[in-house]
Amino acid sequence: MIVFTVPGDGGDGAAFMQDLYDRYSRLMFAEALRRVSSRQDCEDIVQDAVTKLCEKLDTLRALPPAALPAYIILTVKHEAINYLRHQAVVNRHIADLDDGCLDERESSEPPPEEVAELREGLDSLSRVWPLLPEEDQELLYRKYALGQDNAELAEAFHCRRDSVRMRLTRARRRAAALMKGGHGGDKARTFA
Repeated sequence: MIVFTVPGDGGDGAAFMQDLYDRYSRLMFAEALRRVSSRQDCEDIVQDAVTKLCEKLDTLRALPPAALPAYIILTVKHEAINYLRHQAVVNRHIADLDDGCLDERESSEPPPEEVAELREGLDSLSRVWPLLPEEDQELLYRKYALGQDNAELAEAFHCRRDSVRMRLTRARRRAAALMKGGHGGDKARTFA
């Protein structure tokens, strides 16, 4: 439903606008449909255009009949452009729930089964930690707790980077063997 609000109307302005709308409504909707595909958007554009035309009542009355359709088309065109610009701004500020912003947060958290396995592994490692050689403890602590890279570890242990990788492999194997209940190698400490 199109609403006519004619400022300073003595009564004949609304009648003029109703007649104008009745004659040119198809033309107005056709121009709006060239710019947008949604019927609702089209109705919004035509309503905005009619509001603008109501403000220009004196200009519309003064135009020759041949120029009136072109003036109406240009008004609808400009309102459609303004409407599309406004929608672009609105769309930039709206976060769509299907964009994956929630999925990213949820996917960063491991599933509960994995958390339970990690806790069991951590409990098992904490039980065998005192049985590991001090060098293995320090190497594993620096690598996984402090997050040092192989270059930093090579400098701390006075060896080459390739040697660090091999030392880490051996330390992990000894820890895994102790966690499984096997022997941790000949350097594993035992307490009496």
